[in-house]
Amino acid sequence: MRKPNRSPLFALLALFMSVTLVLAGCGSGGNGSSKEGNGGSAADPSKEAKGERIKLTVELFDRNNTPAGEPPITKNFMAQYIQKNFGDPNNIDVEFVTVPRAEEVDKLNVLMASGSAPDIVFTYNKPTVQNYVKSGGLTDLGPLIDEHGPNLKKVLGPSLPYGVFEGKQYVIPALRVIQAQTTTFIRKDWLDQLNLPIPQTTEEFVNTMRAFKEKDPGNTGGKVIPYGYIDVFHMMPLVNSFWKWDEITDKDLYAVPRWLQPGSKEGYQLLNQMYNEGLIDPDFALSDDFSQAFAQQVVNSIAGAGTPNTNEPVYNGYYANLKANNPDAVLEAIDPFSTPDGKHPKPVYEPNGAYIMVPATSKNAVAAIKYLNWMADPENILVLQNGEEGKSYEMTADGLPVLLDTPEAQNLLYNYYDYCIILNGKYISTEDPNKNIEANAFDANFKDFTVNSIQAGNNDGYTLPRVDIPVDAEIKYAKILEDFEKEMLAKIVTAKPDQFDKVYEQKVGEYMAMGGTAVMEGKMAAYDEFYKQ
Repeated sequence: MRKPNRSPLFALLALFMSVTLVLAGCGSGGNGSSKEGNGGSAADPSKEAKGERIKLTVELFDRNNTPAGEPPITKNFMAQYIQKNFGDPNNIDVEFVTVPRAEEVDKLNVLMASGSAPDIVFTYNKPTVQNYVKSGGLTDLGPLIDEHGPNLKKVLGPSLPYGVFEGKQYVIPALRVIQAQTTTFIRKDWLDQLNLPIPQTTEEFVNTMRAFKEKDPGNTGGKVIPYGYIDVFHMMPLVNSFWKWDEITDKDLYAVPRWLQPGSKEGYQLLNQMYNEGLIDPDFALSDDFSQAFAQQVVNSIAGAGTPNTNEPVYNGYYANLKANNPDAVLEAIDPFSTPDGKHPKPVYEPNGAYIMVPATSKNAVAAIKYLNWMADPENILVLQNGEEGKSYEMTADGLPVLLDTPEAQNLLYNYYDYCIILNGKYISTEDPNKNIEANAFDANFKDFTVNSIQAGNNDGYTLPRVDIPVDAEIKYAKILEDFEKEMLAKIVTAKPDQFDKVYEQKVGEYMAMGGTAVMEGKMAAYDEFYKQ
């Protein structure tokens, strides 16, 4: 009998398109591909035999963040390095196909449904992957990895099992080097100014936010936002501190929606209280996914605390911009949201990151695996994650790349993570995980903040039990429910205090009626089947 994995992690480290449309597009293609995938035959062997030049198309996120004066993301240093060092020696033209980051699932569904998806695609959304598997839209990559992927096997050893569906390696999951999801930080200089300690509990944190609101230590003229970055994903540490963990089984953790977990209502009620007291961003509901609003609030010394992605203030550059505006500003990584027994539960990532796939319509599966295997060579990882030695980074005596704090380096590396897609996080060593942790503290100016951020983000972290049986209802309703959760949060948090109970029950009822119940029941059945209970 399998045992669910729900162990705390101590290592430092979710379709608006109709299913019918996607199934029709994914299940057919000009090469007659089927659900079984084509293995090596998914490539065009005649071209390789004749030495003809191949065009390999690769998905690339467009984050709309190219620095002024720099070449487009399809022609920059990283793209040129890939073409020169992989493409040209292998008689392959590598062509990047850009997809807006904030619309990646919707755009990918269109490409897959039309049979025009790139040879290499990826997403972070597991139900989307499961839909492609179920509809026969993906190539079985197992035989190709065995033949052409020795580097992939070595580097991605911990993550590759997460790409096996229905007994076949349909997906190459990127290795998530750092598994921490979110970390709360606070303006330490504001605490010092008010002679306040680091908050250690949820109650202490809320009281500190009240002090920030009342005393305005940043001298914002009443514009202070004590606590920002309010969305469903980033509020889980706070909400988790209210869960009644002794009542939650592994099956519940996997199958029951967050809104129905025992204690969740109390967590969202605290957020409602904080909103009505003016302690959180009053305009949080207006921010789109990947909005830069919070970053600007930090840079302008308006935000006193937030729970962004772990180390986001460093790798997105807004801690450095804050220091440029206010050299005395200090951000401190903290872990304040606590249960009555002193635990700090929070979700952390599984060891897999992005799900990398080769559509069944692709005729270049061999070239795709060769490309990803080339990417997994340590020398290429070093360049794709750090750029040019002496220009964007320097090597320390113990073999760690340290990024240079120069405009030239920043302009070269602003979106490096979208090229080395087999890795989520800086990677140095297969043998020494601590070196990988150190490597992710790549900015020497914020090394302590980064290490502390990772440690806090991992503390008492949990992952969901692993169940790899596709759930039809989840495939059908996942995107609809995810989008509705944004409305739920906005309505629940902004409700008048005397209307909270009514609004909460109403919105949860709507959620369950529009697919939540079907997903929950489907996941429960899948859990029972997977663990043979």
